[in-house]
Amino acid sequence: MGLFGRNGVSDDEAGKPGQAGPMPTGGPAPGPSGPLDPMVGARIAGRETLQRVLAALKDERGVQIEAVATALGALAGRACQLAATDGVQNRRPEYAGLTVMQVGSKDGQTYLMGPAINRPLAESQFSVWSLVAGYAQSKGAVLPDLGELFAHGTSTVGGPEFGRPRYAPGTAAPYLPVQYLAVWEPMLPHVVRFAPDPQQWPVVYGLAVQGLFESTGGQFDLAVLTRVVMDSAIATSKVVLAT
Repeated sequence: MGLFGRNGVSDDEAGKPGQAGPMPTGGPAPGPSGPLDPMVGARIAGRETLQRVLAALKDERGVQIEAVATALGALAGRACQLAATDGVQNRRPEYAGLTVMQVGSKDGQTYLMGPAINRPLAESQFSVWSLVAGYAQSKGAVLPDLGELFAHGTSTVGGPEFGRPRYAPGTAAPYLPVQYLAVWEPMLPHVVRFAPDPQQWPVVYGLAVQGLFESTGGQFDLAVLTRVVMDSAIATSKVVLAT
Protein backbone atom coordinates (compact mmCIF):
# COMPACT_ATOMS: atom_id res chain seq x y z
CA MET A 1 0.00 0.00 0.00
CA GLY A 2 1.22 3.52 -0.77
CA LEU A 3 1.13 6.77 1.14
CA PHE A 4 -2.52 7.29 0.29
CA GLY A 5 -3.63 3.80 1.23
CA ARG A 6 -3.56 2.38 -2.27
CA ASN A 7 -1.12 0.91 -4.76
CA GLY A 8 -0.58 3.89 -7.04
CA VAL A 9 -2.80 5.14 -9.85
CA SER A 10 -3.09 3.44 -13.21
CA ASP A 11 -3.14 5.32 -16.51
CA ASP A 12 -6.77 4.34 -17.06
CA GLU A 13 -7.84 5.38 -13.58
CA ALA A 14 -6.12 8.75 -13.75
CA GLY A 15 -7.95 9.56 -16.94
CA LYS A 16 -11.48 8.71 -15.83
CA PRO A 17 -13.99 11.52 -16.38
CA GLY A 18 -14.88 13.51 -13.29
CA GLN A 19 -11.69 12.80 -11.37
CA ALA A 20 -9.90 15.98 -12.40
CA GLY A 21 -10.96 19.58 -12.20
CA PRO A 22 -10.86 21.85 -15.25
CA MET A 23 -7.47 22.97 -16.43
CA PRO A 24 -6.74 26.18 -18.33
CA THR A 25 -6.08 25.12 -21.92
CA GLY A 26 -3.74 27.50 -23.70
CA GLY A 27 -2.58 25.27 -26.57
CA PRO A 28 -3.26 22.22 -28.71
CA ALA A 29 -2.43 18.66 -27.81
CA PRO A 30 0.99 17.42 -28.90
CA GLY A 31 1.39 16.08 -32.41
CA PRO A 32 2.78 12.66 -33.19
CA SER A 33 6.29 14.05 -33.52
CA GLY A 34 8.30 17.20 -32.89
CA PRO A 35 9.00 19.19 -29.72
CA LEU A 36 6.25 20.86 -27.75
CA ASP A 37 6.19 24.55 -27.06
CA PRO A 38 7.41 24.73 -23.42
CA MET A 39 4.25 26.36 -22.06
CA VAL A 40 1.97 24.02 -23.99
CA GLY A 41 3.90 21.06 -22.64
CA ALA A 42 3.73 22.46 -19.11
CA ARG A 43 -0.03 22.92 -19.38
CA ILE A 44 -0.56 19.37 -20.60
CA ALA A 45 1.68 18.03 -17.83
CA GLY A 46 -0.14 20.21 -15.29
CA ARG A 47 -3.47 18.74 -16.31
CA GLU A 48 -2.06 15.21 -16.15
CA THR A 49 -0.55 15.92 -12.73
CA LEU A 50 -3.79 17.27 -11.30
CA GLN A 51 -5.73 14.26 -12.56
CA ARG A 52 -3.30 11.83 -11.00
CA VAL A 53 -3.11 13.59 -7.64
CA LEU A 54 -6.89 13.84 -7.43
CA ALA A 55 -7.26 10.16 -8.27
CA ALA A 56 -4.61 9.18 -5.71
CA LEU A 57 -6.22 11.18 -2.92
CA LYS A 58 -9.81 10.18 -3.63
CA ASP A 59 -11.52 7.91 -1.13
CA GLU A 60 -15.09 6.84 -0.46
CA ARG A 61 -15.89 10.36 0.77
CA GLY A 62 -14.41 12.11 -2.24
CA VAL A 63 -11.37 14.36 -2.36
CA GLN A 64 -10.31 16.73 0.42
CA ILE A 65 -9.30 20.01 -1.20
CA GLU A 66 -6.86 20.89 1.59
CA ALA A 67 -5.01 17.62 1.04
CA VAL A 68 -4.69 18.24 -2.70
CA ALA A 69 -3.50 21.83 -2.11
CA THR A 70 -0.91 20.57 0.37
CA ALA A 71 0.29 17.80 -1.93
CA LEU A 72 0.58 20.04 -4.99
CA GLY A 73 2.31 22.74 -2.95
CA ALA A 74 4.78 20.20 -1.59
CA LEU A 75 5.55 18.87 -5.05
CA ALA A 76 5.91 22.44 -6.36
CA GLY A 77 8.51 23.16 -3.68
CA ARG A 78 10.47 20.07 -4.64
CA ALA A 79 10.28 21.14 -8.29
CA CYS A 80 11.68 24.57 -7.39
CA GLN A 81 14.61 23.05 -5.52
CA LEU A 82 15.50 20.80 -8.47
CA ALA A 83 15.05 23.63 -10.98
CA ALA A 84 17.41 25.78 -8.92
CA THR A 85 20.00 23.01 -8.67
CA ASP A 86 19.80 22.47 -12.41
CA GLY A 87 20.07 26.19 -13.11
CA VAL A 88 23.14 26.70 -10.94
CA GLN A 89 24.96 23.51 -11.92
CA ASN A 90 24.40 24.03 -15.64
CA ARG A 91 25.12 27.76 -15.45
CA ARG A 92 21.89 28.79 -17.05
CA PRO A 93 21.96 32.55 -17.79
CA GLU A 94 18.84 33.27 -15.76
CA TYR A 95 20.62 31.89 -12.66
CA ALA A 96 23.77 33.97 -13.09
CA GLY A 97 24.92 35.14 -9.65
CA LEU A 98 22.30 33.07 -7.83
CA THR A 99 23.22 30.37 -5.34
CA VAL A 100 21.85 27.46 -3.34
CA MET A 101 23.20 27.28 0.21
CA GLN A 102 23.26 24.44 2.73
CA VAL A 103 22.22 25.62 6.17
CA GLY A 104 22.45 23.64 9.40
CA SER A 105 19.65 23.94 11.94
CA LYS A 106 19.04 23.33 15.62
CA ASP A 107 17.35 20.01 14.86
CA GLY A 108 20.60 18.69 13.43
CA GLN A 109 19.30 18.60 9.87
CA THR A 110 20.64 20.38 6.81
CA TYR A 111 18.32 22.55 4.72
CA LEU A 112 18.69 24.25 1.35
CA MET A 113 18.05 27.96 0.90
CA GLY A 114 19.08 30.78 -1.36
CA PRO A 115 18.05 33.11 -4.18
CA ALA A 116 18.33 30.38 -6.82
CA ILE A 117 15.46 28.50 -5.15
CA ASN A 118 13.46 31.67 -4.67
CA ARG A 119 13.56 32.41 -8.39
CA PRO A 120 11.22 29.63 -9.59
CA LEU A 121 9.36 29.72 -6.30
CA ALA A 122 8.37 33.38 -6.24
CA GLU A 123 10.40 35.69 -8.48
CA SER A 124 10.32 34.61 -12.12
CA GLN A 125 7.53 35.43 -14.55
CA PHE A 126 6.06 31.95 -14.28
CA SER A 127 7.02 31.23 -10.68
CA VAL A 128 4.78 29.12 -8.47
CA TRP A 129 3.70 32.25 -6.61
CA SER A 130 2.94 34.15 -9.82
CA LEU A 131 0.78 31.35 -11.18
CA VAL A 132 -1.02 30.48 -7.94
CA ALA A 133 -1.48 33.95 -6.49
CA GLY A 134 -2.24 35.47 -9.89
CA TYR A 135 -5.12 33.08 -10.44
CA ALA A 136 -6.46 33.53 -6.91
CA GLN A 137 -6.30 37.31 -7.20
CA SER A 138 -8.13 37.19 -10.54
CA LYS A 139 -11.01 35.56 -8.68
CA GLY A 140 -11.12 38.28 -6.03
CA ALA A 141 -8.98 36.70 -3.31
CA VAL A 142 -7.08 38.98 -0.95
CA LEU A 143 -3.63 37.47 -1.14
CA PRO A 144 -1.43 36.60 1.83
CA ASP A 145 1.70 38.70 2.17
CA LEU A 146 4.57 37.04 0.32
CA GLY A 147 7.21 38.45 2.63
CA GLU A 148 5.37 37.04 5.64
CA LEU A 149 5.10 33.62 3.98
CA PHE A 150 8.86 33.48 3.47
CA ALA A 151 9.59 34.87 6.93
CA HIS A 152 7.37 32.22 8.50
CA GLY A 153 9.01 29.44 6.51
CA THR A 154 12.51 30.58 7.45
CA SER A 155 11.81 31.31 11.10
CA THR A 156 10.30 27.88 11.73
CA VAL A 157 13.15 25.85 10.17
CA GLY A 158 14.30 23.19 12.62
CA GLY A 159 11.34 23.72 14.94
CA PRO A 160 8.04 21.92 15.51
CA GLU A 161 6.05 24.30 13.31
CA PHE A 162 8.27 23.86 10.27
CA GLY A 163 6.42 22.41 7.31
CA ARG A 164 2.99 22.72 8.92
CA PRO A 165 0.69 24.71 6.63
CA ARG A 166 -1.67 27.20 8.19
CA TYR A 167 -5.13 25.97 7.30
CA ALA A 168 -8.52 27.51 7.91
CA PRO A 169 -9.79 26.67 11.41
CA GLY A 170 -11.20 23.17 11.60
CA THR A 171 -9.47 21.96 8.44
CA ALA A 172 -6.18 20.19 7.76
CA ALA A 173 -4.64 17.65 5.42
CA PRO A 174 -4.00 14.15 6.81
CA TYR A 175 -0.28 14.32 5.99
CA LEU A 176 2.50 16.89 6.25
CA PRO A 177 3.88 18.39 3.03
CA VAL A 178 7.14 16.46 3.32
CA GLN A 179 5.19 13.19 3.44
CA TYR A 180 3.53 13.96 0.12
CA LEU A 181 6.98 14.02 -1.46
CA ALA A 182 6.74 10.21 -1.48
CA VAL A 183 4.85 10.58 -4.77
CA TRP A 184 7.49 12.77 -6.45
CA GLU A 185 9.27 9.90 -8.17
CA PRO A 186 6.10 8.09 -9.31
CA MET A 187 4.77 11.37 -10.73
CA LEU A 188 7.97 12.41 -12.47
CA PRO A 189 7.69 10.25 -15.63
CA HIS A 190 4.27 11.72 -16.36
CA VAL A 191 5.66 15.26 -15.95
CA VAL A 192 8.82 14.62 -17.99
CA ARG A 193 6.78 13.17 -20.85
CA PHE A 194 5.49 16.64 -21.71
CA ALA A 195 7.85 18.90 -19.73
CA PRO A 196 11.36 17.40 -19.87
CA ASP A 197 13.23 20.54 -18.80
CA PRO A 198 13.55 20.87 -14.98
CA GLN A 199 12.85 24.59 -15.42
CA GLN A 200 9.34 23.64 -16.51
CA TRP A 201 8.56 21.55 -13.44
CA PRO A 202 7.63 24.43 -11.09
CA VAL A 203 5.39 25.78 -13.87
CA VAL A 204 3.71 22.38 -14.21
CA TYR A 205 2.78 22.31 -10.53
CA GLY A 206 1.75 25.95 -10.49
CA LEU A 207 -0.62 25.26 -13.36
CA ALA A 208 -1.92 22.15 -11.60
CA VAL A 209 -2.80 24.35 -8.62
CA GLN A 210 -4.61 26.73 -10.97
CA GLY A 211 -6.64 23.78 -12.20
CA LEU A 212 -7.44 22.78 -8.63
CA PHE A 213 -8.57 26.31 -7.79
CA GLU A 214 -10.75 26.44 -10.88
CA SER A 215 -12.35 23.10 -9.99
CA THR A 216 -13.54 24.43 -6.61
CA GLY A 217 -16.13 26.58 -8.36
CA GLY A 218 -15.83 29.40 -5.83
CA GLN A 219 -16.74 27.16 -2.89
CA PHE A 220 -13.41 27.61 -1.06
CA ASP A 221 -11.43 30.60 0.17
CA LEU A 222 -8.65 30.86 -2.40
CA ALA A 223 -6.66 33.18 -0.15
CA VAL A 224 -6.42 30.42 2.47
CA LEU A 225 -5.65 27.77 -0.14
CA THR A 226 -2.93 30.01 -1.60
CA ARG A 227 -1.35 30.22 1.86
CA VAL A 228 -1.56 26.44 2.23
CA VAL A 229 0.09 25.90 -1.15
CA MET A 230 2.87 28.39 -0.47
CA ASP A 231 3.49 27.25 3.12
CA SER A 232 3.89 23.74 1.73
CA ALA A 233 6.07 24.77 -1.21
CA ILE A 234 8.37 27.02 0.81
CA ALA A 235 8.93 24.23 3.33
CA THR A 236 9.65 21.43 0.88
CA SER A 237 11.90 23.67 -1.22
CA LYS A 238 14.26 23.62 1.77
CA VAL A 239 14.12 19.91 2.61
CA VAL A 240 17.04 17.67 1.64
CA LEU A 241 15.79 14.25 0.62
CA ALA A 242 17.90 11.13 1.01
CA THR A 243 19.10 9.81 -2.33
